[in-house]
Amino acid sequence: MVDWGVEQPEAARSGWRRTRRWRPSTADAALALVYAVALAPLTFFEVFGSAARWPWWSAVVVVAFLVLHGSVAARRTYARTAFVVASVVMLALATASLPGLPSFAVLLPSSAVYLVILYTASAGGDRVLDLAAVVVGLVGACLIAVIGLLRGVADPQPLVVLTGFVLASVGAAWVLGRYRRESRRTAAARRLAQAQALELEMQRERERIAQERRRIGRDVHDVVAHSLAVMLAQAEATRVLLGRDDDRARESLDSALAVGRSAMVDMRGMLGVFDDAGEPAPLKPGPRLADVARLVENSSSPGRTASLVEVGEERECSAAVHAAAVRIVQESLTNTLKHTHPPTRTEVRVEWAPDLLVIEVIDDGREHAAQPGVAGRGIRGMRERAEQAGGGFRSGPREDGSAGWTTCVRFPLGPYSPSTMRGPRVNG
Repeated sequence: MVDWGVEQPEAARSGWRRTRRWRPSTADAALALVYAVALAPLTFFEVFGSAARWPWWSAVVVVAFLVLHGSVAARRTYARTAFVVASVVMLALATASLPGLPSFAVLLPSSAVYLVILYTASAGGDRVLDLAAVVVGLVGACLIAVIGLLRGVADPQPLVVLTGFVLASVGAAWVLGRYRRESRRTAAARRLAQAQALELEMQRERERIAQERRRIGRDVHDVVAHSLAVMLAQAEATRVLLGRDDDRARESLDSALAVGRSAMVDMRGMLGVFDDAGEPAPLKPGPRLADVARLVENSSSPGRTASLVEVGEERECSAAVHAAAVRIVQESLTNTLKHTHPPTRTEVRVEWAPDLLVIEVIDDGREHAAQPGVAGRGIRGMRERAEQAGGGFRSGPREDGSAGWTTCVRFPLGPYSPSTMRGPRVNG
């Protein structure tokens, strides 16, 4: 289908006002020139051939057709103005076709360009022009039929054919314009949907990146803070034991070195996303609850006692629960080392209930830096880990009023399969 050009919706709604483009586009001017070159010579030949004795009539008709051809160039830039001018011209040509005048001027070849005006009015998105195009087109077709009768057409069959042809032409121009408008709206809606989908996908990608950054930040914080706290505690113990108990001092130093090496391995696993060849590095298995025993053991040093208590049969749970539980225990032990002075005693209690995993870290430190209701980065990170794994989190002073701090996290488990509950097993 030939695209005669369509007025943009914002331009069509502007009415009599100017659009942003103050003059017709080159394409519209070229199209108007093409129609003029194709139709005007035939029209003018007919005018001057049939009205040699009517110079004033010929001049009026020629000027009217020139204005009609010119309105094609402005039909999009000044949509309503062009439509009104073209309609007035067609009415003038109908008047110039009344009985007693030389020719049926309104049916000359150049009149066909009015269909382009009707098409543009229907396709532009202006409701006023859309309605006016239908009404004026139908009225014009009826007017042509009336003029035909007045001019004394004896045979009604040609008049009926002529009227039907004019009505069909007007209807076709209007329908094509509506189809063009709806096609453009559908395409715009499709583009908008694609743009929104792309923006949504980009937003999701940004959120995934942000979540990954937060996760890496929490992991780095947990690993580095815990490892440094343990190494400092062991180094402090080594300094105290040097010259008094060299064997225990050597054990503390070896423990600090082991923790440092382990931290380096963990850091490489978290940050080494790609190896030297640019290929994805093999993923290291995530932390498991079995690693809690090693954390408790590393947190023990002269003046600081840490023990692990396990109650109940171990149940199957997700990797997210394993990772969250280990990191929360790790951060809790780190807080005890950072915010209290020895001697301290810390108990890590892991309880497997039928449908619940409860982990508590309780210390008796007397100089805890954190205050009730104040959540630092470590506590905020623990709460986020617990919530992401579907658990509940609480951290604050001990409920019995004694000195110390309690961190408790609860993770719901799946359906319970009967097993024998056993008493507490104490390590450390």
